[in-house]
Order: sequence, then C-alpha cells, then structure tokens
Amino acid sequence: MLTAAKNPLVTPSVATTVLQLVFLALAVPAPAADRTTLLVPLASDLVTAELPDGVYADQAMGDAASDGWKAYVRIWQAHHQDPADPTIRRFLGLPLTQSFEATAKRGRSSPRWLGWRPGSYAQVDTPHFVIYSRADGPASKRVAEDLERCYWVWTQMFFPLWEAAAQVSGIVEGLPSDQSVQEFLQDNSGRITIRRKLRVVLFRDAEEYQQTLGRDIPGIERSTGFYNDEKQTTFLYASEADDAATRRHEMVHQLFREATRSALGRDIPGDQSGFWLIEGIAGYCESLYIGESFATVGGWDCSRLQYARYRMLVGGDHMPMAELSADGRTDAQQRQDIARWYAHAIAQTHHLLDGGDPGHRGWVYDQLAERYKIRAEIPGNERSLNFDSVDASIRRFLSIDDLHIEANPVHRPLHDLVLAACQVTERGLNLIPPSPHLRWLDLARLPIGNEAVVRLIPDAASLEQLTLEATKTDAALVETLKNASSLRELDLSWTPLDDAVIEAVSSASEMSVLWMTGTNVTDESIDIIARMRNLTSVDLQRTQVTAEGIARLRSARPDLEINPLQLRAAQPQSP
Repeated sequence: MLTAAKNPLVTPSVATTVLQLVFLALAVPAPAADRTTLLVPLASDLVTAELPDGVYADQAMGDAASDGWKAYVRIWQAHHQDPADPTIRRFLGLPLTQSFEATAKRGRSSPRWLGWRPGSYAQVDTPHFVIYSRADGPASKRVAEDLERCYWVWTQMFFPLWEAAAQVSGIVEGLPSDQSVQEFLQDNSGRITIRRKLRVVLFRDAEEYQQTLGRDIPGIERSTGFYNDEKQTTFLYASEADDAATRRHEMVHQLFREATRSALGRDIPGDQSGFWLIEGIAGYCESLYIGESFATVGGWDCSRLQYARYRMLVGGDHMPMAELSADGRTDAQQRQDIARWYAHAIAQTHHLLDGGDPGHRGWVYDQLAERYKIRAEIPGNERSLNFDSVDASIRRFLSIDDLHIEANPVHRPLHDLVLAACQVTERGLNLIPPSPHLRWLDLARLPIGNEAVVRLIPDAASLEQLTLEATKTDAALVETLKNASSLRELDLSWTPLDDAVIEAVSSASEMSVLWMTGTNVTDESIDIIARMRNLTSVDLQRTQVTAEGIARLRSARPDLEINPLQLRAAQPQSP
C-alpha cells in the first residue's frame, strides 16, 4: 500500500494561514489563484485523503459551469479520495488496479503514406490513442502514459467542448449534493465511450523525424513536433530531454480537432482570423504540470510567462489585441515578428483564462467553440471582450509580488525565472524552492542580496543567462559563478563586483554578451575578456577600466562591440 506524500498545495501552511488572517484584518482580498487544479488517474493502491487546494475548472467558470461539468469534477475528486473504488474506475474507463495501461505489439497497420514496413515499428494502444513508434520501449511507454494523463486533465479543463460531455452529463448531472458519487454510480450504470482513438507517430529521433517529414513539410527541421490537420496525426520524436511541452502543445491541437464534435471538415481552425487563440491555447497548455496525484495548468511560474514578463515589463513591448486577433493562419505564419506574435498570443491566453474574470474565461471557451465549429452549450455565452480593457490589464497580470508568490507556490521544476520589474523582495524569493536546473534568471533591480540568489541556484552549471543588474549582490557571489560554465549572457551592471568575477566566469566558453557597467572591474580583466572567443558585446562604462585598457581591448579584439549603449543618465539608485 503506497501513501501519497503530502504536497504543500494539499494542506495550507502556517504561513499561508497567517497571510489569510492578515488579509482579513486589512479588509483586502487575498491574491487569487492563477492556475487551475485538475486531477489525474491513480493506481488503486495509492492512499489519498484531502483534495489539493486550488480552483477547479468548473469553479473558475462561476455560474457558467453546467451541472454535468460540476458532477464530472466531483467524480474525479471522489476518485482522488478513494482510488480503489471500482465503480468510479469503471465509469471513467480506468484499469481496475493501475493508473495507466497500454498494449504493445509488432506494428503491421500503420498508415500507408508513412511508408513503414510491417514489423519495423511497434504499435502501442491506450484507451484513447494509437501510437506507431520506432522509439525504444521505455520511451514509447513514457509518451503513451503522458498522453493519457493529458487527455484526462483536458477533459476536466474543457469539459463543455469534449465529445463525451453530453453523454457524461446525461448520466451524472442529476447527482444529488447529499449523495456519494459511489452510491450514485452504482444506481446509474454507464461508462464513458469515445468515437475513435487519436493517432500519434513517434519517430526514433530528430533525424528520422526530419528525413520522413521533410519531403512534404518545408521547415520541419525547425520544429520539435507537429500536428497535421489533413492527416489528423500528431508527429513526435523521442529524445533524452523528453520535450513534454511540445508534446502537449501538439496534443492540444489534436484534442480540439478530434476529441470534440468539431464540424470543421477539411477547414483549418483560425484560417481567416483569430488564429492567435489556436496557437495561444496550445501554448497555454505547455504550462501543464502533472504531479503524483494532481495537475495544474497556468501559473506565474510557467516558462512561457517568463518570456512574456521580460518582453512586456522589461522591454516595454506591447501588441494590441486588435492587431493580434486580426491575423488568420497564413498571415500570422508570414509575419516577420512571428516569435513576438506567439509570445503575445500565449500571454494573452494566460491572462484571459487565469486573470480571475469568469467572463473572460467564458469568452475563450466561446471563441474556441467558434473557431473549431463545436456546438457547445455554455450558459451566458453571449459574451464580448473589451480589447482596450484587456490591453490595459495585461501588465498588471504579469507583474507579481511576494504575496502572489505565497498564494501560488511553486511546485514544478523551474528552468526560467524572470522577476525583473516585479515587486518581489528577498522574502518572496525565499519562497521559491532551490532550482538547480535554471537556464535563465533575471532579478534585475530587485532588493535582493547574495544569500537569496545562492539559495535559489545551488548549482549554477546550467545557467545560460543571468541578470542581477542593480541588485545588492557583491563579491561573495563569485564562488557560485565559478560553476557557471554554460553562461552565454551575464549582466552584473551597477553592482560592486570586480575583477574576481571576470576570472570566475572565464571558463564559460560560450559567453557572448557581458554587461559590467558601473562595476569595479579594472584593466586587469582586459586580457581575460579578450580571450573570450565567442564574446560579441561587452560594456565597461563607468568602471575602473581606463581609456588605455579599452584601446588594448580594441586592438586585441577588433571584432568586439565595446560599450554599445551610450550612457546619459546617472547611475541607477540601489534598490
């Protein structure tokens, strides 16, 4: 018998309880949950008790959630509390003991257009997917299990659009509030059925993926996964990194197209306009975190929002909703700023779904139903969206503070973290678990010192980009930076760090951008900087480097851009 480890989301911490009392005393609302809580299939011998804290999908819709949706979420909550109950497992179509089951056999019936010889691949069948795979057994099983879990959380999140919503509602929407789920299902027999399984092709590696698809799909080498509307197939490849974000992005395209009653036929969703939401919702679902017994989607700490936070709050970039929503598929894909377009599309999708306004969330559901031509009954679906209001509030949504971090704790591994331009102090930073796999960390101008930074990055080996501009960090940070051998960009401007830090990062062979503006670096660092062969830009203004030192650097590295930004303002004030 296994016992699920307690998660901080299950039982509120003392700190959270104190925080709630403070809000009551001040008569101000507590920060809202910025993510949706969902539940996953469990093995029958996993013992659970309390439900995870958080906002469930039906609750987030307010009065617009149907009785059938509420009852469906109740069934998943009952499964969480009693995973062994066979009545619930039978209704959901879960195996009676395992959380997941799949069968694998030598493949002999792959699509003809794939060109695979019988027996040269495996066919893996799960309750909702058929996977034609040339990857090894463990990789195929890992992908199959993840797809099944993603399917179930998607049905909870987007219940009104799901093909089985009417079927499920017909069975369970009469579930009385004072009757247990188990008793109700015993008296109301039935189980969820689907029309057909979804098709996935899993290649051995990136090379096979590119060689096979490159004949018909230009630019496939720049992708890591692809859903083909015409063939109604998701194409993926196995890798050591196991790119779950791409898999979930493409799977969501497939689910909205094939696990709904979509009447698109041969049409492409968003082909004429509104394509931003087609990509926005897929990018939003990259934020899906699946834990041992529950999942969340959304959240300030997901990677996509770090890029949006930097782009909008630090860089001042803004794309109005009117511009974003005007493009159809072809126009969007031909944009010169396509990466920027994607960033805004995904950020606005997060904003509308997780900004705390049920009307905004309902508008997203309505738009998805319209774009995919799904007949869905969502109460109050005559909604409109004030683009000006949305444009005005996106920055507030992205800017977080200590209280927001405390109300929405981190439980996923962090690879990117941008808190620049936010109201975060050491107290808030100390609420974030140590993150040894961070690639990008930007804490510019926050009132934080060495201790909080070192605690957050106990191992700097994976860091590729680090910005600590105008923080209270000092020479004690040098020991941590000695391990930052993967650094490509480093900004320590307006800190008291000196030549020791240049020596510490000299082993970062891929360093390309170095900002040391306003530091205590001297001419002693010139030779080390000159030897950084991949360095393309360095700023040494307002340092102790002399004119002679700059001349020596120009002579040694005529290809190097030196002092690219002409300073006119005084030194920034310390936080």
